[in-house]
Amino acid sequence: MTENVLISYLGENKPNLISEITSHLTEIGGEFSGVTFATLGRVCELTMVYQTTDKVNLENLQEEVSNLTSLKDGQTQIKALPLNTDTGPTSKITHRIVLSGDDKKGLLHRIIKTLDDNNALIIRMNTEKISFPKNTQYISRFAISIRDENAPECLAQIVKVAGEMKLTFRYETS
Repeated sequence: MTENVLISYLGENKPNLISEITSHLTEIGGEFSGVTFATLGRVCELTMVYQTTDKVNLENLQEEVSNLTSLKDGQTQIKALPLNTDTGPTSKITHRIVLSGDDKKGLLHRIIKTLDDNNALIIRMNTEKISFPKNTQYISRFAISIRDENAPECLAQIVKVAGEMKLTFRYETS
């Protein structure tokens, strides 16, 4: 019986890391339904939803993946997922939002609270601090899912926060 599993890796980012694991998983016959990857300094996080074939045993898969050359020194975890957890309305991105400006205390919390207060679900989020000799810039990127009827108020509230915190704001719809 096929099974959806969540495969996650946390460790040092190395050349061929992603290609080695995706090559191995492709060779054993499963399929990917979602992959995310992020690097912070030299540490990276790789997360994927993978549908196994009938022939795959999760304990064996855990051992095989953990022993891949690029993944050996990190932490790899494989967990079974309940059926249909990788699809549905919450995985559909409706808007992409980017805010940037001088770093201020509480900035990220204020943005996230505004999204929460307006029933927006965060699908993906990325933040970066970029240091310059005279200041530090903060860039926040959000991919969100929000119902059509909630979008205008949510975007208006984000514009308000951006104005109060002197941030540049832009968005696009998907």
